[in-house]
Amino acid sequence: MASSVNFAQNTYSGEVLEDLLTYTAQGNDTYKEGLIHIKSGIQFKYTIPSVQLGKVIQDNVPTPTSTHGAGAGTTGGLNQYTFTERYLEPQEFMVYLEFNPRDYEKYYRFAQPDGNLVFRELDPKVQAKMLRLLMDRKNEYIGESIWCSAKGGKEAAKITAPSGCTEIGGENAGGPMKYFDGAIKRILANTSSKASETEKAGGQVVIAGNTELTTGANVEAAFNAMWKKCPKQIRKKAGLVFVCGWDIWDLYDQYLSDKQVKYSDNTKVNEYRFKGKRIVPIVGIPEHTILLGEFTTGMESNLWMGVDYANDAEVVKVERLQANSEFYFFQMRMKMDVNIVRPAEIVAWTAYKNAE
Repeated sequence: MASSVNFAQNTYSGEVLEDLLTYTAQGNDTYKEGLIHIKSGIQFKYTIPSVQLGKVIQDNVPTPTSTHGAGAGTTGGLNQYTFTERYLEPQEFMVYLEFNPRDYEKYYRFAQPDGNLVFRELDPKVQAKMLRLLMDRKNEYIGESIWCSAKGGKEAAKITAPSGCTEIGGENAGGPMKYFDGAIKRILANTSSKASETEKAGGQVVIAGNTELTTGANVEAAFNAMWKKCPKQIRKKAGLVFVCGWDIWDLYDQYLSDKQVKYSDNTKVNEYRFKGKRIVPIVGIPEHTILLGEFTTGMESNLWMGVDYANDAEVVKVERLQANSEFYFFQMRMKMDVNIVRPAEIVAWTAYKNAE
């Protein structure tokens, strides 16, 4: 069992049973690739403040007065700090599963303990394997929800998805993505004609294109358009990356391999870079979508996640359902929210559109 998993008030714990075959969940690539900063200790609401300084260069005078200093005026942003605030408000949800450990008796001899039926317990090896499956499914859910969740579900999101593609606020293999607004919902809300001042705080995301990307040539054109619209002041930032889905990368990789003058032969994957910036294909980001921005694990990241307690997503409670029952339950309780920090420093290409 992964050492990062903590057990709260458990009766048993044990090592993973290696010979139990399982379906592999997709995990959480956003965490693994270091594309998001996680802010813990938020019980209700956290303010993400940003500040920008306006013009400060002025005519030289022998003795400056208050008309030359801070607060002298606001025309053109002269002598003015401009503060903007965006918020993280973690929302509650949980993982809960009940099952009867005696269901495994017919499969495993070791799970057939001796003694009276009333005293039989959940074997540690079975428990560990089932917990691993549970954690994998939870990671899969969070990984996709970071990008595709919408508070209230798809009806409340009011986002039109390309035909046959992931619905923002819909369901994934783990459950409904309806508890908080993910990155795509935040970006589209920020660029909507009906965006509130709170949603527009920090400027607006640069939309480089909104058509579906169906060929490698389309993808290359999208990368070029996004790079040209990328604000010049952030182009040299070390954390600036292109983030896309594997569908986008596969089209681009095949396109490069098919060229007469190739960057690599067909037995190798092409370099994950464009204009020197890393291309990060991940599972979780929706189809026909590419983002360019500073995405890291540090505070400078343009994508933040707010949680209540730092390791809530790794703490599992395992207990007998009640004293007179054979059933056991697994339970996890979490609070999460996602937000972009400096929208004006994000360039997006997405075929997802506001329903308006």
